[in-house]
Amino acid sequence: MKPLTKADFEQLENSNRSIELIQRQYEFLIHGTVIRKEISPATLGNGIQKLTSSALTEAIDNFMKEKENYTWMKFVPASGAASRMFAPFFAYQEAKSGEGFDFDTYCDSEEGNSIFKLFKELKKLPFYTSAYAKIIQDASIPLNNDVEFFDALVSIVLSMEGLGYPRLPKALIPFFVDDQGTQWTAFEAQLLEAFELGQKHQAIPIHLTIDKENRTAFEAAEADFRAKLSPDLSKDFSVDYSYQHLLTDTPFLNDQNEWVRDEKGKIAFRKGGHGALLENLNQLDADYIWIKNIDNILLTEANEEGKKWMQILAGHLLNIQHEIFNHLSNLEHYKSEANFNEIINFIKLHFDSEYRLDESGKMTNEILYDYLYRPIRICGMIPNQGAKGGGPFWKKDARGKSLQIIEGVELNSNNKDHQKAIEDSTHFNPVMMVCGITNHKGEKFSLYDFRDDKRFMVSEKTLGVSKIKILEWPGLWNGGMASWNSIFIEVPSDTFHPVKTISDLIR
Repeated sequence: MKPLTKADFEQLENSNRSIELIQRQYEFLIHGTVIRKEISPATLGNGIQKLTSSALTEAIDNFMKEKENYTWMKFVPASGAASRMFAPFFAYQEAKSGEGFDFDTYCDSEEGNSIFKLFKELKKLPFYTSAYAKIIQDASIPLNNDVEFFDALVSIVLSMEGLGYPRLPKALIPFFVDDQGTQWTAFEAQLLEAFELGQKHQAIPIHLTIDKENRTAFEAAEADFRAKLSPDLSKDFSVDYSYQHLLTDTPFLNDQNEWVRDEKGKIAFRKGGHGALLENLNQLDADYIWIKNIDNILLTEANEEGKKWMQILAGHLLNIQHEIFNHLSNLEHYKSEANFNEIINFIKLHFDSEYRLDESGKMTNEILYDYLYRPIRICGMIPNQGAKGGGPFWKKDARGKSLQIIEGVELNSNNKDHQKAIEDSTHFNPVMMVCGITNHKGEKFSLYDFRDDKRFMVSEKTLGVSKIKILEWPGLWNGGMASWNSIFIEVPSDTFHPVKTISDLIR
């Protein structure tokens, strides 16, 4: 590494960046940050629970009975751009511009499979009527056959003069059309779910992390949403926004392991991944927070199963946390006279069936208090149906072992034990979780105290034609929650409806 220059020091100091952190980030980028400790997959009956029908009923009943006694919020990361959704359209336009392009031949190719599906079911796209209206307004567009109409629709959807969807956040793309032909965005569907989760006359507050430049667009979409509401949905609801803090942006390296610099020669920075949102989550004021991805949503009745399972996870968390709070209060009051066996059995039942008390250097009541005095989350887990990689694992740590959500990039591909753990894994994390972030006295935890700062994630990308090595903060639900108490529960596959490409919008 070339030493930092005087100008570099001035740049970092003027932007209130820690020079020590920058140097540590360089070491992470050079040497990697893969987990080297022993891991094993969390599977059904070994880390992942399947709730019985009676437990499901109890959880929902408990949520309905207790929800008005606490404050709740939905936290939705929503800064993701829609550009990747439209990759099939961009690839099609590029192929069409080449010599000798033939539509049927392209549709028969592996690359063109998704285009063939879209061509055949074009009218099922939720924004079809918007695109159609723009097409017929322009008499200069040739519409002699279905392929020409398809070409026109692709152009209208992508171009700035048309709908310009790729420049929008994914949250603001029409994802659904109701029976009356009204279009609804993913953002609006998330708001409707907050209504369903809320109390009789008040929706659950929703907090979205967005890019600052999109604030006006989100506020306009929020106003459109309010105008669509029927009288039976006229509830009070709160929508709040925040942005990734600039100081969570991370530096990156070129293929010579040198800092990538901007046109002025200053060290360049890029967004530090969803782990940077720990700051945003830490600022929220609620007893319980659901976290859900922006695109994992359906509309109204179709979303019933997903909403039900969010209630189940929340109700189950209320049950578990009630017991935790009782144990913490007893440990504070009785100290060494507390019923340690009861607490150890509770830990074995819910967190680590092989838990053994390590009494080196601390009193037993202090050890057990430390184990339970943490934020808690209950995460839905879905059986794998495709490629395996990141997901739910057991990881050895200072407490014995704990449940973790680990990304594939965090694992060592050359480690046979890690490879076997991935091969033996059975579930993945759909990002449907509920978090308890207050203690037994109603005080908020400082979430940074429970992050594993060594679980930065390093990966390779391209910038133009150049290869770069990027660094992301410990993922929000990965290293960002490494020292939380975690419970994993199997949820049905039909609670998971991600939209990776426009083909996923054809339902």
